[in-house]
Amino acid sequence: LFLLLILPFLSCSHKKEIPELLEGKFTSHFITFDYTQPKLNLEDGHLKELLVLLHHRVPDKEIKKYLKMNDSVWNDKINFLFGRGLIKKNNDGYFLPTFFLLDSDNANSLKSFVDSLGIEMSGIAKDRLGKIKEECAKIPALKNIPFEYLSLFILGSVVHDYWQEKFYQDQFIKSFMPHRGNGYYYFAMIQTDESESSAINLYETNFYEYPGFKFGSYAHTGEHFNIATCPTSALKNSFGKPDTENDSLFQKELITDLIDLEKKGAAKISDKKIDGFEKFGMMLNKKPVIPILTKSDEGKLYNIAEIITKDLVNYFENRQTVFVKRYLNSQYREETNYKEWMTWLYKMISSRAVDELINKKIIRLFNNNPNTVFVIQK
Repeated sequence: LFLLLILPFLSCSHKKEIPELLEGKFTSHFITFDYTQPKLNLEDGHLKELLVLLHHRVPDKEIKKYLKMNDSVWNDKINFLFGRGLIKKNNDGYFLPTFFLLDSDNANSLKSFVDSLGIEMSGIAKDRLGKIKEECAKIPALKNIPFEYLSLFILGSVVHDYWQEKFYQDQFIKSFMPHRGNGYYYFAMIQTDESESSAINLYETNFYEYPGFKFGSYAHTGEHFNIATCPTSALKNSFGKPDTENDSLFQKELITDLIDLEKKGAAKISDKKIDGFEKFGMMLNKKPVIPILTKSDEGKLYNIAEIITKDLVNYFENRQTVFVKRYLNSQYREETNYKEWMTWLYKMISSRAVDELINKKIIRLFNNNPNTVFVIQK
């Protein structure tokens, strides 16, 4: 009798309407191994919304109606996404995303799982900290910088992110990157809402190309505020950019100044620029405290990453059964493959490990800002 009474409530329960499915912000994330970010613009023509609704199994007819698409426009969008390897057709003829689209509901269910594993995994780097510092001291560009200023770059970008991901790919994933359009890359779209307690944090390494060098940043998603991304107002107020000078040229000039500071000292750099560098934690006592790496120095970063690789790969291999079971019980088994899912799971777990190293004061932040920068000379 009780089941009969609640059946009407169960049968009509809680299917989200389209506007609710599209709430919040969907951010795009890429993993590549060649310093570049693929050129993929999903902001125009409701492509992002279309992918989200396909992920939620909204029928084609409803999507077309909500997004005001006729059959011709719909076919154009589908062909575009299909040609770039972002969707596939299932056995029922319905299109599904092929990448990792993490909506807020799935993020909530993953969070405690990711958190516990990340906290546990942070112990690997903590146990190897002495060896990591020892290897840093062998690199000319790093040996004279106090480790506290290097800690987010080394224990974040090098040990857990960009320089580690290639080892994780080769030794755990053991597969080629997905071919999408004209490139090979892993792709994710992640929905964030206003509740920080339910959000999964991600840290990422980004590169910005300039003649003669690459400027890089390692930061919490949404915190990539640095010389390469500074708005005009910050360039003027913090570094004294003249009104007549182009932003991108002035940004290049600032990074060149940092390189010259490391080689020649501060004699030819204006006081305003030095104040700006110190404000953003890139200089201390008129000396750079960010890595300014030669190509040879950069290659040695893999030696630092490799210090924890064996333990890290063993950590994931020993939990393979748990990962497989979680994947098979998720909707992602119908969308992206297990290896791409595990690539993004690693990204989330390692980001949580970095958070834990910050919480334990093993990683020190400048002004509590989860952002650090570096330069690689060509």
